[in-house]
Amino acid sequence: MKQCSIIVFGDIGRSPRMVNHALSFADTTQYRINFYAYLENRPPQALLENPNIRLYDLNLRIINLMKKLPRFLFLFYAIVRILLQTLYLLIVLLFSRKQDFILVQNPPSIPTLHVAWLVKILRGSKIIVDFHNYGYTLLGLQIKQKHILKISEIYEMYFGMKCDLALCVSNAMKQDLLNRWGIRAQTLYDRANSSFLPLNSIEEKHNLLQKLDIKWKNQTFNETLLTYRERDEIQELPNKQLLAISSTSWTKDEDFNILVQALDLYNDYKNDSLPNLYVVITGKGPLKEQFEQIFLKKNTWWQNVKVELKWLSAEDYPKLLSVCDFGICLHYSSSGLDLPMKVVDMFGSGIPVFAKSFKAIGELVEHQKTGMIFDNSQDLFENIVFSIKNKSLQDYKNQVQNFRKITFQQEWQRVVLPFIQKLNKN
Repeated sequence: MKQCSIIVFGDIGRSPRMVNHALSFADTTQYRINFYAYLENRPPQALLENPNIRLYDLNLRIINLMKKLPRFLFLFYAIVRILLQTLYLLIVLLFSRKQDFILVQNPPSIPTLHVAWLVKILRGSKIIVDFHNYGYTLLGLQIKQKHILKISEIYEMYFGMKCDLALCVSNAMKQDLLNRWGIRAQTLYDRANSSFLPLNSIEEKHNLLQKLDIKWKNQTFNETLLTYRERDEIQELPNKQLLAISSTSWTKDEDFNILVQALDLYNDYKNDSLPNLYVVITGKGPLKEQFEQIFLKKNTWWQNVKVELKWLSAEDYPKLLSVCDFGICLHYSSSGLDLPMKVVDMFGSGIPVFAKSFKAIGELVEHQKTGMIFDNSQDLFENIVFSIKNKSLQDYKNQVQNFRKITFQQEWQRVVLPFIQKLNKN
C-alpha cells in the first residue's frame, strides 16, 4: 500500500485543517496515512476509527524537560530542540517504508521544511507544503532580533520553494507567495468537519447549558441562560439573553483588550431595548491568566454583561458553538494573509461572526452578510448594538448556511486530488 506522511509540530487536537487533510487522503485515495504530531489532547474520533490512518507522537520527553530551563538559556534550548527534532524526524522517515508524499504544515517551518527536503533528496518523496501563514512573521511576535528574523525568512523561502505542490489558506496569501518568493500555490479554503453542526433539540441545548453551568446571576436550578424546565417540559426563556463565544490560543496575535473595552461600553450603554450579554471564552495559552484576572474583576461590577472562561472538551465545543447567537474573533494575523480556523468552525455550527479586520478576512467573513468586521473596541461595540437593534443576527445566520453547503473534502478533491492523480500516472 502506498504511503503518505503528514507532519505537524503541534497538538493534533489544535490542527483541524491537517486532520481534514488526513481524512480526505484516507477516504479518497489508496494511501496509508502516517500522521506525525503532538498527541497532547485526544485526537478526533474520526482519526482513531479510520483503518488507513496511523498516529505517531512527536513529543520528546527530553525537550519537554528542557522547557523548564531559565529564560537566559532560551537560545541554547532552541538550538538543541531543533537538532533533536531534526534527528528524530529524519530517523522516523528514513527508516520506515518509503513515503510517496510528505505533507507538512507551515508554520512551524523549522525543522519540518529542511527534513522534508532531505527525505526528498534521499528517497524521492514528493513534498506538499500547506502554508497557513508565514513562520517568520509569527516568530516576530516573540522576538525582535532582526538578524534572526531575516535568517528565518530566508530559510522559509529557500525550503518552501523546494516543494512539489504548495497550498495556502487564502487568495491573498496565494498572490503574496507568488510576488514574494515566486511560489505558485493553490488556494484550499478551510471548511468545518462534520462534528460542527447546528444543535436543533431544545432538550440537548438545555442539558448542555446545565452541564456547563451557563446561567445568569440568580437563575434557579431549573433554568439556564436560554432555557428552563417546568415539570417535564423544556422551553425557551421568554426574555432572551444573548450568548456569544470566542475561541483563542491566548497569544499576541489576538488583542483581548478590544473585547474588554467593547463590553465596558455595552454594559454602560445597556437599556431596556438591549438584552444582557453572556460571553464564553475557551482555549489555553500564555495570556490566559492575565485576562482571567481582568474578567473576574469586571464581573463583580458589570450589571448587564458576564464573561466566563471555560475549557471545553472536543465533544462540547461544537455543540456550544451551535447554541450561541454569534462568535467573536480577535485574531488579526501576523502576516495579514491567513484565515482563522475558529471562524470556519463557527460558520460550520451555523452562527455569524464579528471578526477583527485585517487584509484577508474579507475572503471569509462578508461584512453585514455572514457577520461584521471591526477595527477597534468602539467599532465592535457599535456593530453588536447595530445588529441587535436591526434584528440582523438571524439574517446573518441565514447567510452562513451558504458557507456550510461546501465541505472540506469537496474542496480537497477539487484542488489536491488532481495533483495526486497526475503524479500517480507519471
